[in-house]
Amino acid sequence: MNKRLKYQDHPSHFMLILARIIGFLIAGVYILFILPEFISNFDTLSYDTEFWVFLVYALSLTYGFGFLLTFWKIKAGAIIMIICSIGIAFYGFFDSMRWEVFLLLIPLSFSGIMFLMHAKKNLYTKNL
Repeated sequence: MNKRLKYQDHPSHFMLILARIIGFLIAGVYILFILPEFISNFDTLSYDTEFWVFLVYALSLTYGFGFLLTFWKIKAGAIIMIICSIGIAFYGFFDSMRWEVFLLLIPLSFSGIMFLMHAKKNLYTKNL
């Protein structure tokens, strides 16, 4: 009986590993391609856009903090990641007013959703 419970959690660990791999890939792509665009825009900023650029940086840093937090507190980090990714996606949509940008930024929340699925499966297997 004890062996069976041990192997029931295997798909949940696979989801955790997959979520971490996706999270690292998204963070790497985000840092390599999106953040230099915002850095290059600093020369042409006006006072009206400074708040929005600060908001993107704050959401990005909070997303990264949430990803790091998932190594210790999976559920809290996942919730932070999902909230920040939704905020970044809405910023991208309202900044460009194009649905393509919104749909491009939605995958930021995939790793957070997978972390939440892992946390829910772990909670279910602990109650057995």
